[in-house]
Amino acid sequence: MAAKPSGNKSVLVIGLGRFGGSVAATLDQMGQDVLAVDKNPELVARWSAHLPTIQADMTDVLAIEQIDASQFDTAVVAIGDSIEASVIITGNLLDAGVSDLWAKSVSQEHARILQRIGARHIINAETDAGKRVGHLVAGNYLDYIEIDGPYTVVKIHTPLYAVGRSIEDVQVHGKYGVTVVGLKAPGKEFQYGSKELVMHRNDELILMGKQDQIDHFIQG
Repeated sequence: MAAKPSGNKSVLVIGLGRFGGSVAATLDQMGQDVLAVDKNPELVARWSAHLPTIQADMTDVLAIEQIDASQFDTAVVAIGDSIEASVIITGNLLDAGVSDLWAKSVSQEHARILQRIGARHIINAETDAGKRVGHLVAGNYLDYIEIDGPYTVVKIHTPLYAVGRSIEDVQVHGKYGVTVVGLKAPGKEFQYGSKELVMHRNDELILMGKQDQIDHFIQG
């Protein structure tokens, strides 16, 4: 039985193709505890120098039990070459008690099947890049868009330390190098960022900046 990783959010990524590998690598770079699984020994060997990996066929319930999948906070089913395997693995994980489950779909029909069996998050393989999904799975962002160069645009909830404070008071740009593009409070219209704007709990902030700067702002 595999022990649950300790530390931050623990994420089980199943499938080490281009998409799954990108998700796993992004999560690992963000400091999340990742275990990547694939039945292909070549893919496992390729990634083993970079990530904790296990070779296993997760369509087998015994493999789910041996890895102790239910002990992970989140699971990502990143298989796209076999709809049957994707559906079986998703069902196995749900049966094992994994509640926060992300599953990649390759068609509308595939997505409908995944939804019907209880997958919480459906990933569109054509539009959702692996790096973006990795950031969303980690739970720091409500949305994430990578733009040209080192800059990204993200949507987050107001960090606890900034609740009730203005953008000027927190020194969002001066201290962290981050630009507040705007703010959307529940039930209210979108407001463009200004130094007098006060951030409240559950407000959604649209930020632009470099990845490390945004993470620094979130942490305070």
